[in-house]
Amino acid sequence: MYPVVAVTAIFAVTYYFIVTERINRTTVALAGALAVLLLPGLALTQEEAVGFIDFNTLGLLVGMMLIVAVLKRTGVFRYLALKVAQQGRGRVFLIFAGFGAITAVASAFIDNVTTVLMIVPVIYLIADLMGKSAVPFLVMEIIMANIGGMATMIGDPPNILIGSRALVPPLGEHLTFTDFMIHLGPLVLICLVVAIIYLRFWNGRDFFSPPDEKRMVALASMDAEQAIKDRGLLSRAGGVLGLVLLGFLFHHQMGLQPATVAMAGAALLLVVTRIDPQEVLVEVEWPVLFFFIGLFVLVGALDKVGVVAFLANRFLAISDNPQILIVLLLWGTAVIGSLLSAVPTVTVLIPLVQVVVNHFSSTGSPELAHAFWWALAAGACLGGNGTVVGAAANMAVLGLSQKQREPLTFGVFARAGIPLTAICLSIASAYILLRYS
Repeated sequence: MYPVVAVTAIFAVTYYFIVTERINRTTVALAGALAVLLLPGLALTQEEAVGFIDFNTLGLLVGMMLIVAVLKRTGVFRYLALKVAQQGRGRVFLIFAGFGAITAVASAFIDNVTTVLMIVPVIYLIADLMGKSAVPFLVMEIIMANIGGMATMIGDPPNILIGSRALVPPLGEHLTFTDFMIHLGPLVLICLVVAIIYLRFWNGRDFFSPPDEKRMVALASMDAEQAIKDRGLLSRAGGVLGLVLLGFLFHHQMGLQPATVAMAGAALLLVVTRIDPQEVLVEVEWPVLFFFIGLFVLVGALDKVGVVAFLANRFLAISDNPQILIVLLLWGTAVIGSLLSAVPTVTVLIPLVQVVVNHFSSTGSPELAHAFWWALAAGACLGGNGTVVGAAANMAVLGLSQKQREPLTFGVFARAGIPLTAICLSIASAYILLRYS
């Protein structure tokens, strides 16, 4: 009983400081991991602690971070944003929807945090030129990033975790990059359309009224081509990114893990560009990686002492109907994630959901495995639209906006995000139940 109480207490204290951010979250996660490792009576060895760390997740993150670090140097994001604004020819809704489309697509195939970091500064520039508030654009940026990131295994950190750690019965295989696109892609498209329509009415007619002619002349006169800093680098980086995406699509057939594909792509990119590795390695988000390491060890300790199995059994006891459990998982993940942040929420829930999935597989319903995993992924990604603390992309936009003349606030985003989140979760509930029942 002592190990259960002690590990649970350490985890609770760690989680509290992660959520409140009174202490740096990476520092807290590593301290929590060290505490369970040194806990008397638990007998957690260093080998076991290392075994809890998911190096496939870390490798995938590092590989994509290196590729994106090189791609950012090209200026392609600024170029695309400026071209969209100019092609809109003064029609604010088309410009608004165009920014949303770029964000959604880029978030799916690069990652949503990087996408918003590149596009938000351009949003302020375009909003100023049109004489419009930047806040509706920022709200849209977050929402489209979270929905778009749900479409693939690399688009959102929760999906990376699920894709790397989830096992699907009866063979215990990992979910593939293609699985995410096939199973979540249609839901993403529906939610994107609903989100754009919702935001059109939420912002009102005045926001979408055309700017005056003088402002549009100033916008049209900008040279988008100058945004491209290095065309040679863009062609090489774009070519390697294309190969990496192909590798993701066929990694299962090739017998490779996504981390191997990402790291191979990063290595190839460094070779063909001849960039000094030190220049891009400093752009890797090392605190994020060590944050994950700390969480992996903490959750592994919870699993070892039986807390995960206990919670999974309590969850299964709620109902014998798997459809009810799927909907509860979807909405529960979204609510908890929107309040406490998606990454730590999903990290804790993955081993719990694995127990649930294995239970239904053993009772003759292995086809339900995908439904539970997609409910977890959809809940985490869509729940990120509930509050500004719900996802990493949200916090990135919030941080950038605080440095501008017109910052985004918690209340403004919540008024737009909470109703839309409820709508999208209702759609996701119907989609998952209809497709996997």
